Amino acid sequence: MKILCKSSEDEMILEFLKAESRSERFSEQLAESMKKLGMREMLLTEADLSDEKENAQRKKLLGEFRGYGENREMFERFPKVSEWNLCRFSGTDLERIRYIDYSYWNELSAGTKKPLFAAETIGNGTEIFGVSNEGFLRVAEYIRGGGTFPKLFFLTADYENFVIVEGHQRMTAYALAPECFKDVEVIVGRCSREELEQWM
Repeated sequence: MKILCKSSEDEMILEFLKAESRSERFSEQLAESMKKLGMREMLLTEADLSDEKENAQRKKLLGEFRGYGENREMFERFPKVSEWNLCRFSGTDLERIRYIDYSYWNELSAGTKKPLFAAETIGNGTEIFGVSNEGFLRVAEYIRGGGTFPKLFFLTADYENFVIVEGHQRMTAYALAPECFKDVEVIVGRCSREELEQWM
């Protein structure tokens, strides 16, 4: 892992929303939240991070959509981030990346929270809670074909170990295609270890 430059909460929110807009699971919910708030798609497709009004709108949208800044849903007890950095990850970093504490990811990774172990489960043909692995395999093939995504979002307390906030499916796909996990840009938020452990 290499720190490339400073990032920001505003950049994280934009990349988070861009990723969710492409998600089979969450895109419709995001569209509904945008409609409810009277926001247009160009807020994501033609974003200007120097525009404070736009940034405030996107933060409000992520709050409506997933509870960010409102202490609810996936962002309940979310840690206070002291710094944001854009980092570059490669294959040797895969071992240091973990899922959040969630029943599906725990089972998929055999209790380790590691995408690499989840890849073994998928490779064995095991399906968790009756959920098909086809989505992971499809994304892995997309990656092997040169496909790209919005930036992932991790949290860390020490820049040694990392917890995925946004991008669980993509990280699982990268674990299935580890040769493609190179020079991958990730927005990393640093927080206290205590708050990270309470959240994850």
